[in-house]
Amino acid sequence: MQLSRTVCRVFDIQRFSIHDGPGIRTTVFLEGCALRCAWCQNPEAFTDGAAAALTAEAVIAEVLKDQAFYAVSEGGLTLSGGEPLLHLAPALALLEQAKEHGLHTCVQTSGAVPRAHLEAVLGLVDLFQLDLKHMHADTHRSLTQVGNERILDNARFLLERRANVQFRMPLVPSVNDDDENLDAVAAFLAAHGVHALRLVPYHRLYLDKYRALGLVPPLTGLEPPSPAELEHARTRLGRHDVAVEVDG
Repeated sequence: MQLSRTVCRVFDIQRFSIHDGPGIRTTVFLEGCALRCAWCQNPEAFTDGAAAALTAEAVIAEVLKDQAFYAVSEGGLTLSGGEPLLHLAPALALLEQAKEHGLHTCVQTSGAVPRAHLEAVLGLVDLFQLDLKHMHADTHRSLTQVGNERILDNARFLLERRANVQFRMPLVPSVNDDDENLDAVAAFLAAHGVHALRLVPYHRLYLDKYRALGLVPPLTGLEPPSPAELEHARTRLGRHDVAVEVDG
């Protein structure tokens, strides 16, 4: 199989991204996701087969347009979604193509993928950004329609294999910002020798996407976390020796 000819279902390509890994990056969004997070920012990823069909070669050609900016900023390619590792072939093709061109690679993942998919890309990914959405399995299931058991097992696997993992947490007021969950996140990180977490504050910009797609957003009445709520989360996590960085 010629990986460069593998079809990639891409619903967006964002150039000059500065929050999706180090440096200036191009973020490629691949369709498909096993989760249905109540606050999902990219509901256009839900439907398989609807996004533009591009070859890995064509996608990388677009990514390489900004190669000079990657060189001076230590940036590169980020795969996002949806869940970019849900469908292995396109993710693998893009990562292999990126490495052939010497690009730094980052994958944003929920961790809700088969272990074999992580194993297949392990040597091609410079940075995994992995989300911890909620630590209680039943609550996680109610918020995303999927339990977190596989996610936590895969997080442990990546750490055991000495992968470079940056843990992130979407901070959604009244949903996952309670002290019990914050303490559980900190305990999980500490148990695995991790002392840093990137908070991604909830925002409402995605709601227009749901309306445009004819979907009903599960959450409508929430506001983004206030400065006081962000500071509370930072302080609570800091009590457990977790250094917090806030996205954006």
